[in-house]
Amino acid sequence: MHARLNRLEGSPDRFDDTVRRTDEVILPLLRELDGFQAFTVLGDRDSGTFIAISFWESEDAMRASEEAVKQPRKEAADAAEVASEPVVERYEVVLQS
Repeated sequence: MHARLNRLEGSPDRFDDTVRRTDEVILPLLRELDGFQAFTVLGDRDSGTFIAISFWESEDAMRASEEAVKQPRKEAADAAEVASEPVVERYEVVLQS
């Protein structure tokens, strides 16, 4: 399994709007993509920071989804009123319980 981590530093005032947009737009899109396994979003309401982690059945599936998630990632960043581009990192899941 592989995971893509996205970190957004947004406006605390836009926290609920960002959660709503993620739930209504990004999650349904991810569910349509081949190899998608799960999605977890962590948020810090005080700072407006989000960490979103999508899980994929393979590295190939994760890489194949890259183009499909570019525009929704940008829209989420716009909704959160981020000051800088989201940080995107990719990992192999080596332990899970």
